[in-house]
Amino acid sequence: MKKFYILVLMLLSVVFLTAVQLEAEEYQNYQEIVFDNDDAMMLKDFTSDDYSAAYKEISKKKFIGWRLVVVNDDENIEFISETKLKIVNNGFSTIKHDISLETKEETKLQLSATGGIKVSLDGNVKKFKGSIDADIKASVTYNTLTTSHEQYDFEIIVDPLTYVKIVTRGKGVINNGVGNYYFFWLKTKSGGWETFNQTTEYYEIIKERI
Repeated sequence: MKKFYILVLMLLSVVFLTAVQLEAEEYQNYQEIVFDNDDAMMLKDFTSDDYSAAYKEISKKKFIGWRLVVVNDDENIEFISETKLKIVNNGFSTIKHDISLETKEETKLQLSATGGIKVSLDGNVKKFKGSIDADIKASVTYNTLTTSHEQYDFEIIVDPLTYVKIVTRGKGVINNGVGNYYFFWLKTKSGGWETFNQTTEYYEIIKERI
């Protein structure tokens, strides 16, 4: 009997760790993300209370399959993904610097998930594993945008006692929520999901005094 209780505790521990683990992508680590709506938030910022409140919105059980609720629907964001370059001029003469920047061909759709919801990659196609992918597509905007490779060559002029930095800035749309999976009306899996659609991206040159 003692071994049985130990096994149960071990299983519960595995379930707990699975529930809080985040399958995240690059956008989760952007330097800055600002929502137009101050009440909106990213999946990685959900607290246990946020999850509990969202799960309570799933009012109906299901014989077999997923039930979803959308927490943040088509929320617009602005972001700075990274600082590409920073040049500091501590002297009294102007600095001229040739810059070459390039973008790679990539798909501007990223997905994140927690708990029993998983993300898969089939070639260049990202999707949520199982039938929940179709359920999410039916609930929120779920577009895939592919950008091509481009290169930019230009000259930067840095005045005395100033610094110049180049950042990658853009806009996008975030959707997220939670879901429960039912098997014969019993909940067997639950977790959070999130989609990030990047709509624009560009380089911004910022010049400031030291």
